Amino acid sequence: MTAHTRRWTTAATVLVGLLAAACLAVWAWMPDEDALARRIEATFEERLGQKLVVGAVRWRVLGLPMVEVLDAHTEQPEALRVRRIAVYPQLMPLLQRQLVIDRVELDGAVVPRNALAAYRGRVTPPGGGDVELRAVSFTNVTYISYSGIPVVYDGEIVFDADRLPQRARLLRPDVQPPATLDATRDGRTVEGADIYRLRVQAAGGSALGQARLTTSAEGRMTLTGELAPRDVDVAALLDAFHRRSPIGGRASGETELRAQGDTVSELFRSLHTRSVLKVERAKLLRFDMDKAVKSLGEDRAGETPLDSLTGVMETQNTGHGLKTVFTQVEAVAGNYTASGQATLHRKQIAAQGRLEIAGGVVDVPFAAQGPTRKPEFSIAWGTIAGAAVGTAVLPGIGTVLGAKIGGVVSGPPRPQPEPPRH
Repeated sequence: MTAHTRRWTTAATVLVGLLAAACLAVWAWMPDEDALARRIEATFEERLGQKLVVGAVRWRVLGLPMVEVLDAHTEQPEALRVRRIAVYPQLMPLLQRQLVIDRVELDGAVVPRNALAAYRGRVTPPGGGDVELRAVSFTNVTYISYSGIPVVYDGEIVFDADRLPQRARLLRPDVQPPATLDATRDGRTVEGADIYRLRVQAAGGSALGQARLTTSAEGRMTLTGELAPRDVDVAALLDAFHRRSPIGGRASGETELRAQGDTVSELFRSLHTRSVLKVERAKLLRFDMDKAVKSLGEDRAGETPLDSLTGVMETQNTGHGLKTVFTQVEAVAGNYTASGQATLHRKQIAAQGRLEIAGGVVDVPFAAQGPTRKPEFSIAWGTIAGAAVGTAVLPGIGTVLGAKIGGVVSGPPRPQPEPPRH
């Protein structure tokens, strides 16, 4: 078995592989279904250190051999749950105590990200050892992110004879427009990297690209790749994953992928992306710049159409969820130009930038920080309002005078509190 094979596993198939191996390993003794359920529980706890409760087990030999595990869950603070796992082994290898599984079907699972940490380093890949897995399909699988957001997925993975994935498909059911990811194995490079063609359909747009997987002599895997997103509706894409977007418009650009690890789980956890993006027909959602300026920041409800929006977005999986960093961001809306950077991580935002008026004659720093749902926003609204008045009355010099007027409207600066006396 190659180093590739020993290291292929995914979070979605952790429970699948363990339960399949556990129930089929004892099939040779032909226990009754209740006894088989108890053996699966004992084997799971012995191998993974977590208690498992199995509701029921059904199996048959005649016709199409099958083992079915129903209503199983772990006893953890955030439990792994599955409504049904069906394993379809080949009969002849099974009689020789070899496990060749034509298909595993997983339905109705709940996979909290926080629960998976207990299994790192303890899971034997379902295609490893003397187990050969041909295909896995899953429906209605709910993955709960670090931030507690549940997202439902369907999908399928079909393996080649060398036990590497031949094709994989992941989709978000009941999302319109459809959101799907397809990866198809497409040969090797001259350097020996396995090539996968990538195709994403989401939010009315698409992204085509390629990924390459290489493995060192020591078994260390490296994933690199590129995607070219085109005409993707930003707000619709985030909404498909139950997240609110601060901007609207259609994004296009270029994305680079990179990850390293000894297992596929490590690859996923180390995945880093970098995207250079341009958003057409962009607008700020839930923020009206004109209202904010005229009301000195008191009234911001509405939208702000943007003449242009560009920037660089980088994402990095971490032990505390996805970290997203925006740099080189520039937005233009009439006389206003905003530039800056922001970081989103652990439900918090930290952003800094500058808002320029009339081509940079006046520029005002701004900042936002705190919970992403309701951050604290600081900016000298009076200065902006004064600059806007000055620009309307007399361009250039009038803008500077207007900025001074804005400072007066805002009132004198607040005195800084004295440091505490010891």
